[in-house]
Amino acid sequence: MQCAWSYWPLVKFLVPLALTIIVQDSAEQALNRGLTSAQNSSRVLASFGVGYNLVKFATGPLMEIKHVGLVQVHSIPDSLKAVTCVAVVAITVLILAILIGFTKLGDYIVTKMYSLQADVGRQARLCIFYLGLFPLLDGIAWVYAGILLQHKHSAVVGSASVIDIFTQIGVVVVLLQSPLQYTNPILIPVVALYVGCIVRLLIVLGAYFKFVHGKYRQAAPLSPEAELTIKKVLWFWWPLALVQASQRISRPIVNLFVARDLEGTDEAVIALAVLTVSYPVGRVLWGWLNELKAIAPAFSKEALLTTGQRNRITPRKKRIFYMCSLIVSLTFMFIVFWIPGIIVAFLTNVIQVEEWLAEYCIVPLKIFTFFAIPVATRAHLTSWLLVYKQTWIVAPSAVVRLITLIVALIVLPLCGVHGASHGIAALLCAVSGEALTVSIASVYNNYRRRKAKKDDTPTPDDEEEHEEARENLEEMKPFVVFESNV
Repeated sequence: MQCAWSYWPLVKFLVPLALTIIVQDSAEQALNRGLTSAQNSSRVLASFGVGYNLVKFATGPLMEIKHVGLVQVHSIPDSLKAVTCVAVVAITVLILAILIGFTKLGDYIVTKMYSLQADVGRQARLCIFYLGLFPLLDGIAWVYAGILLQHKHSAVVGSASVIDIFTQIGVVVVLLQSPLQYTNPILIPVVALYVGCIVRLLIVLGAYFKFVHGKYRQAAPLSPEAELTIKKVLWFWWPLALVQASQRISRPIVNLFVARDLEGTDEAVIALAVLTVSYPVGRVLWGWLNELKAIAPAFSKEALLTTGQRNRITPRKKRIFYMCSLIVSLTFMFIVFWIPGIIVAFLTNVIQVEEWLAEYCIVPLKIFTFFAIPVATRAHLTSWLLVYKQTWIVAPSAVVRLITLIVALIVLPLCGVHGASHGIAALLCAVSGEALTVSIASVYNNYRRRKAKKDDTPTPDDEEEHEEARENLEEMKPFVVFESNV
């Protein structure tokens, strides 16, 4: 009983974060529900799927700014520098959204590259323009969410995301009663996204000022060497942003290849609609494993400062926790996706897609079952790289992911795989290649560190890490409190 109880801090920390990912993917289903009542719903779903995925590609790197708040931010100036980085990226995205919405660049990127019909491409371009300011709001929210995670307020972060999705659902329900669903239905999910994000941003900002801001104001000023700089933020963030960008651009690439494989046919529109519905449903049961990345950074300081072997969150306990999380995810996916009738009933009754479209989703969702293994492996290894601030090690995995994805997208149709199954199977190959690359790089880095320790000749990276660890402990003493009741 004592052994099981020792895992409770990990469970209490992860559950709100897992809930965050689950509600985000569930939110996509709520947004899709706002389109299924429209005339030509498959065309509107395809337009929103293409446009929203391109915007998510732009906002993906900003989501990784959460880890800057989790690991690097220790003062008010630090948080402002992180927000500055978000603002620069978000303004760039806004300019691109305007260009895509109103210039020939958008016609080429969206309509011609995806081989979409003119009306579908036009709606997708408008969706991108409408969402131009979304990355700025979303990025700022993630900065302060990371800061709250550093201080063990994961329940606040999870609650903000839950309220976000319920706000989106409420907005969708209200707008479905308005003429908008007939005149411009694609505005329904756009408005819902903005309102939900603003509510989430206000919640995390309020929690930051209530729980953290006062501690930062009372803390002793940091030494010039310990202060966070824009250069440090970018050096820590760019590999994570590159990996996240490769993950986010994977879906537009998949949509592109799937659409061009079935170019000019109704099957192309159906395949895009199936991908739009299937991806968030599949991610609900394995996407939360990505949040395992936050475990090691959040509990590494506690492991150093807490005395007593039973109270420590040891590396062994973390590895066992990772394995148990993987087993839970696999179990639920085999139940939901492989037992006949369950997933079709969910899609038709909850998402309210037509039954024939739900039948098309069965095989892609079964393929999603096997995503849990590479995703959990990647998260486990990345979490330790965050602790040592060696994020550059994960950068090559982004290149490997994209190469593997494109090769799979080219080869699979030659093997007779088409439609949505073509795209999801290629994604599985890409994620597996990415996880394998991170594993190889981590093994090599671990060997290098052990060899340097054995030879008593620390590498420059080791010396820098040891110095940063000493500085961080001194910085945290005045204001970091590990609250057991959060």
